[in-house]
Amino acid sequence: MLIEFSNELLTEVEEMDNQHEKLVEMLNHVYLLLKEGKKLEAEEFFYNEIVSYVETHLKDEENFMEEIGYPDLENHKKVHEIFREEIYKLAPYIKSGDDKAFKSAVALSWGWLYNHILKTDKKYALYAKEKGCI
Repeated sequence: MLIEFSNELLTEVEEMDNQHEKLVEMLNHVYLLLKEGKKLEAEEFFYNEIVSYVETHLKDEENFMEEIGYPDLENHKKVHEIFREEIYKLAPYIKSGDDKAFKSAVALSWGWLYNHILKTDKKYALYAKEKGCI
């Protein structure tokens, strides 16, 4: 396992925490496949499973922030859009077997997920808690 989903990553928004945990598990799965020498399988899993799950998660998160009237929603959406653009730019290269693109996408995903939860998602969670939404 590369990263453990710890209490440090909890936002206390149950649905988002469950999705964040699933993303960590999926990225750990890619790591384990690579460790076992199953590079092609890792690339396919990343491309077919993680890219689409990330999109689902980002939409769900944006919908949640909209529902609670989160005042910094537009800035949060911009952060999501930057990540989407990076992943979608790398996706066709991953599909074609480009090793460098795959490594970049995995590194980007790990760093982004961890930092995004700690620095950005915790803010909407605090707002939701202050408003009594969670």
